[in-house]
Amino acid sequence: MVDREYQRLRIAAARADFLEYGTAGAAGVPPVVAASWERSQSAGVDAGRYRVKYHEDFDSDSRLARCALPVIDRLTEDMSDVPVTIALADAQARIVHRRDCSTAVGRLLDRIDFLPGFSFEEDNVGTNGIGTVFESGIPTSVVGSEHFNESLVPFACTGAPIHHPITGRIEGVLDVSLLSETWTPLIYALVKTAAADIGRNLLLDRSQAQRALFESFIKADKRPRQAVMAVGGSVIVNQRAQSLFTPDEQLTIHQHARYIMSEPGDDRAVDSIPLRSGRSVRIRATRILCGQQVAGIVVLLDEESNDQDRIRKTPAHPHITPITKLAEGPAYPAGPEKPPLLIADGNSPAWNKACTDAATALFKQATVLVLGEPGTGKTTMLAEQHRRVRPLDRTISIDAEHITKESFAGYVGASANATLIVLRDLESITREGVDAITQLFDAIAKGDANCAVAATLSESSVESTLPFRDLLSYFDQTVRVPPLRFRVSDLPQIVARLLKETAPERRTRVSPAASRLISAFPWPGNIPQLRGALISALRKRPVGEIQAEDLPSSCRTISPRTLTTLEAAERDAIANALSEYGGNRVKAATALGMSRSSLYRKLKSYAIAET
Repeated sequence: MVDREYQRLRIAAARADFLEYGTAGAAGVPPVVAASWERSQSAGVDAGRYRVKYHEDFDSDSRLARCALPVIDRLTEDMSDVPVTIALADAQARIVHRRDCSTAVGRLLDRIDFLPGFSFEEDNVGTNGIGTVFESGIPTSVVGSEHFNESLVPFACTGAPIHHPITGRIEGVLDVSLLSETWTPLIYALVKTAAADIGRNLLLDRSQAQRALFESFIKADKRPRQAVMAVGGSVIVNQRAQSLFTPDEQLTIHQHARYIMSEPGDDRAVDSIPLRSGRSVRIRATRILCGQQVAGIVVLLDEESNDQDRIRKTPAHPHITPITKLAEGPAYPAGPEKPPLLIADGNSPAWNKACTDAATALFKQATVLVLGEPGTGKTTMLAEQHRRVRPLDRTISIDAEHITKESFAGYVGASANATLIVLRDLESITREGVDAITQLFDAIAKGDANCAVAATLSESSVESTLPFRDLLSYFDQTVRVPPLRFRVSDLPQIVARLLKETAPERRTRVSPAASRLISAFPWPGNIPQLRGALISALRKRPVGEIQAEDLPSSCRTISPRTLTTLEAAERDAIANALSEYGGNRVKAATALGMSRSSLYRKLKSYAIAET
């Protein structure tokens, strides 16, 4: 007892010395506390004036609260005879739940606003058992005069971080507060154990698919010195991968892993992609299945020399014959001995590889079939790559559904210029069109046509029995173009290009908030949908920087689920209300005439992105 009283007096003296003389006065104080005092002082916290901020939009019904309540219930039973108050804080250091085991302590804590909605960030109230835990990242006890602010000195508080079971981020803090004279080190052990239990509940609360992905990541991470990344609902990166690759490189790899996961074929794949730094990374990917559901993909990463010969060829669809020998049409004039050096157009490895493969095939006079979702820029990509490798030749594109026997009359026989004919939307071709193209291919094979052929095909049509299937044997190589949702790193360039095309007379910029919204949205309609959203924004804001609120409300829904007409209307109303009230959920809920908890559920259901 004497030792504890001596320690209390020593800390009180050190606190007084620190406030008067600065860092030198904190000698003998625990390092975590001394560091917190310095941060508090640097943040401008007034040790003699108590001020705590209140936030209306805290979520008392969050997943964190749901997973924590059973643990808090158990802890309350274990400490029913101890004069303490148990509190749960969210990732913004806001109290979202409080449980009093002692009404006497609870009334005292009421006086310092230790209540749901109040934020105990360290740069707001100084050293405390919630904010200091976020800053230090470790379980921390702050007893009596170890608090920076005078109003908190009568109390002792012990907090422990609640870590996300997959990403390791701090999702919240579990805190136990009491009067300083009744504090005991036993509380530290109880709080630390309880916080770990809440973390385990967060893992168990996840779906079976997410748990399957996490367990597969853990197994792969056991390999010595192996860089590992898991991509699913969350992205998990082990320490080795973090040390090998920069955050930008990690983003490039994880976007490409998502693209690999979307490809048809086996559940295992090997790929090699160049990084913007000039390095190359070899990817060994495994899809993780949970029943019939794809939980995600686990990738093993190894740095390698940037050898283009080791980059895999884009796999053909099972129903499309892969290239075995490049066509050698004698009537098609030879270009230079080898294609010019191809410079990457963007940051997406999948897009750059599609461009490279298309350009190489066009240079070698192969017939190319480009697969991809509608609106991904398949025709434009073919035209640009053809112009790059054969700048003297012309390119024309024809809608496949309008092809007749007379469509290619001008290309059979002598022609002044070599031509690439791009057949757009091959899935829409008629039987008459199939006969016309067959005759064109026969003329090319005989040397009677001075042209080459490429075609675009919607990926969803490959399995169909439409007439175009009779033409597949004429194509030598498949190139697969990624949809816009797998080209997030290219979006700034694409947006700039679309703005220049749409409003060439304007010098328009996009605000950071609008850019974040554009990057978060999956753009199921790809480039035409993005172009339409930008046109809508330009109409709303004739001059100046495009803001997030200028984009259509539909851009705020990042869920791939198709909404009904009624759901879409409700989603738009919620998005507009949030925009009108600057993101304040409480005011938005009031304006919409719904409870705050209902608004939270709908934000999650509609996956509305908030800037």
